[in-house]
Formats: sequence, structure tokens, C-alpha cells
Amino acid sequence: MRNLVVLACICSLCMSVSLQAEEVVSFAKHADGVDVLVGNRLVAEYVHTEEPLGRPFISNVKTLDGIQVTRNYPVTKKDQQDHPHHQGIFHTFSQVNGIDYWHMKGITKHRQMTHAPNSKGKPLGFIAESVYLATDQKTPLLKEVIAYQFVISELGLLIVVDATITAEANNVVLGSKEEGGLAVRMSSDLRVEAGATMVDDQGRNGGRDIWGKQARWVDNSGKKQGQWVGVTLMTHPDNEKLYHWHARDYGLLTANPLGPLNTAPSQTLQLGDSKRFRYGVMIHSHDSPKSYQPDAAQKAYEKIAK
Repeated sequence: MRNLVVLACICSLCMSVSLQAEEVVSFAKHADGVDVLVGNRLVAEYVHTEEPLGRPFISNVKTLDGIQVTRNYPVTKKDQQDHPHHQGIFHTFSQVNGIDYWHMKGITKHRQMTHAPNSKGKPLGFIAESVYLATDQKTPLLKEVIAYQFVISELGLLIVVDATITAEANNVVLGSKEEGGLAVRMSSDLRVEAGATMVDDQGRNGGRDIWGKQARWVDNSGKKQGQWVGVTLMTHPDNEKLYHWHARDYGLLTANPLGPLNTAPSQTLQLGDSKRFRYGVMIHSHDSPKSYQPDAAQKAYEKIAK
């Protein structure tokens, strides 16, 4: 039933968004995942199966004018070599029954596409189902269903992420570790350490000031190929609470729904219990910083995500 509700939301979103003919979103499905295209340009790669198994993720994300904003996957010699498990955009948790899925010490296995991408009409999204496996790599602990929506807006490419986890066992414990939620690893040349900026909706600057705080959005942007480009990671006002942020100047943005980070009490789910987490990711490119306002992206996301 929950999947049907999410699908209904996607259908209504498809009807509410008008795209220019030359900027239609389409998908190319293959054995390992889905390529996301705008016109004939590849703008993102959704990977649900790789060897060795780890978790599904979105990699090599580009702006509508073709400028890459997430770190290369696989990592190249031109990139930082740290944190190889930061594949681009990914949703996970580091403490599920003590298993660290963030660092891929546990496996999140793709189970099925509950709503496959369709390249006919207005194919704006798909829904994927995965399962968090116990240490025996067989027993399911959590089912995760994520609806991904790709929308062309006046501000850039908006990725709407609507995730629901459901316990498939009793006494599934979620810890409040900092590494959890929806994360974005920025391109190496868009790090604060490389001269880019990171700000939140409260006016805080840089990972040191933003880390652990609550905010509606965090934006990481910089100059690249003559444009002001970046990512605004946003949260939805209908979430259970305002999320805390695990943000680092080496290029990491994470909206964590389980905070306060590292100090909140653990949450225990019984068989069938569910939790829903909603996020937006605006991939933007403009002539100058003054041409883009993250607050406007937040408003656009909230309007579209209704």
C-alpha cells in the first residue's frame, strides 16, 4: 500500500511539471542500474548492483549544461582518494543492529524495481526496493523503498528522494551515528578546501560551523568551467523533525534524520514498523553566485514535492 501511495505521488508530480521538448528526462535501463538522460546528455547514473556488493547509489551527477558536481565514480587519480565509499548521492545508515552500512561493512542489496523507469511519455522517475542484510548476508533486517524523481526546473535539475524503511525483523535498532541519511560527495574541485563555499539556511559557513546543527538546507557551490555550480541538499517540512547535518569541508553533505548526531537515543523498530524520510537535491549552474538563491530552490522543491 505504501508503494502505491508513493507511486501516486509520482504520477501527480508528472502531471504538474511541464518540460520543454528539447529537455525531456529519459532513462536507459541496464543490468546494473539506470542511466538518466536529459535530451541526449547523460546527467546521472543510478547503480543498484556492483561487485563487490555494497549499496545502491547515484553517481557522476552533472548539471543541465554538463558540468559534473559529484566526485568521479570510480575515483580517478585526479580525485581525493579518501572515503572510497562516498560514491556520489547515497542513502544509508551506519548503525543498524550495530552493522555499519555507511562504510559498507554490511550489504544493502537491490531487490527489485517496484516502478520501473519508462522512456515513453513523461518518464520522470522510478522506485527501487533494497534490503539491508544481517551479517550472514541472507537475513533481511530492513526493507528500503526509495522513489527517485528527476525534474527540470528553472533553477536546475531537481532530484526528489522519498525514502521509506520498514523492519523485516523484530528489534531492529537504529543508532544516531553521524554517518546516516542522504549524503552527497562533491566533486574534488568543489570542496571548501579547494575554494568553494558551503552555507546553510541559518547563515552558517563551512563544515565546522554547520556540522551537528539543524537546518532546512545546505548548499555547496563553487566556480567551475566558467559557471557557478553546485548542489543544494534540502529537507521536506513534513519530515518528523528538522534534520541534523554531517557536513565536511572535504566535500560531504549529509542530512541525517536520526540526530542529534551521536547522542540521540537509539530507535527500535518491530516487524512492519516504518519510517519515512524526504529530501530534495538541486543540481544548479548559473553565471554568478548572485544568480542563484538556495532559498528559492527550497521553495521550488516544496512546491513540486507536494
